[in-house]
Amino acid sequence: MLWYKGWLETRYRLCMALGITAFFLYTLHSFPPQAKNQIFAVLQNTSAILLGMICTMLAGAGIVTQPAFQRTKGLHGSMLFTLTLPVSRLRLLVVRAGLGWVETAATIGAFCCGIWFASPFLRATATSAQVLEYGLTTLVCMSAIYFLSVLLATFLDDTWRTWITLMAFIFFWWFSHRVSLPAYVDIFSAVGKASPLIAHTIPWSTMAFSAVVSLALFFAAWKVAQAREY
Repeated sequence: MLWYKGWLETRYRLCMALGITAFFLYTLHSFPPQAKNQIFAVLQNTSAILLGMICTMLAGAGIVTQPAFQRTKGLHGSMLFTLTLPVSRLRLLVVRAGLGWVETAATIGAFCCGIWFASPFLRATATSAQVLEYGLTTLVCMSAIYFLSVLLATFLDDTWRTWITLMAFIFFWWFSHRVSLPAYVDIFSAVGKASPLIAHTIPWSTMAFSAVVSLALFFAAWKVAQAREY
């Protein structure tokens, strides 16, 4: 029931994320095959912004009930029903955040497959295995943004969660382009110029760093969910 309840809350958000992704792929498909610099610019900058928006849209709220297709302030009307369910808050958090993460992974998978089919240039310069590596790298690195939003959702309403996540994402993206960060910290470089599609190598150290940060953020979200009074 928890999975179905979470699906009802996120299905329209998933459709919106897929729609935005489809529009992005259509724009990419309109580039001429020889537009190498434009395609690289899209992969290094625009795609990271798109993926950050997707993570923000689909991030799980855990024990906080979210309406399906609107932003709200305060507690949702069915919040008391959610809290009275005979399950632990950890399970509520795992199911809701896990479902959103799976939906994020599916959207990123569709995005990665789409860019390969939409761009003749990428089909000529990258193999399907490299596209798979790019998808894995993107999912792991963007998980840090996703779980930041999960943490914020445990003590903020949906409106504030969305705006603060987006502002934090834009700040980190801007900061990474203005300051020379260590390679293992720069998750935006790992999905851009250092990604398997461009550098043809997998940024393992950056992925490991993002995975550790994601686990730490989820652990913090769990502790907040346990301690908070509703």
